[in-house]
Amino acid sequence: MGLLDWFSALAKGDDKHAHSVAGAPHLGGIKEEAVVQGLDFVAAIEAHRKWKDRLSDYAQGISTEKLDHAVICRDDQCALGKWIYGSGGVFTGHLPLFHQLKAKHAQFHISAAEVVDKVQHGRKEEAIGMLLEGEFPKNSRDVQSLLSKLYMEMKGQ
Repeated sequence: MGLLDWFSALAKGDDKHAHSVAGAPHLGGIKEEAVVQGLDFVAAIEAHRKWKDRLSDYAQGISTEKLDHAVICRDDQCALGKWIYGSGGVFTGHLPLFHQLKAKHAQFHISAAEVVDKVQHGRKEEAIGMLLEGEFPKNSRDVQSLLSKLYMEMKGQ
């Protein structure tokens, strides 16, 4: 299975199929194709996928990370956010998908910060519940899907 198949599965919301391909050795061989206009789309998707595990570990008290609500809620601090507010806007700002991604990415970071806030206020069970259902998983899936759709549009697929 190639990179376009992986993006297509994510774009369609087929996370189960896309998960089975993510990180596969054959994907790494064509990863340079994932970089378009300065953004590594595979890395951006994987970084946002990893937030669930990071937040889960944090909520369970097994993380050594010091997570800061005030930083996490900002959508311009990660590689994707820097691209969105930098060259991504220049190159793809005319595309409706770009604006959908920008808005959903902001919502993703707000929902991630809300999980951290719950943990920091002693509401760990609530935080864990937020990771399983509600805005966080929806925003995470939507960011991955929109990134995949934008990649395919930019590649002319």
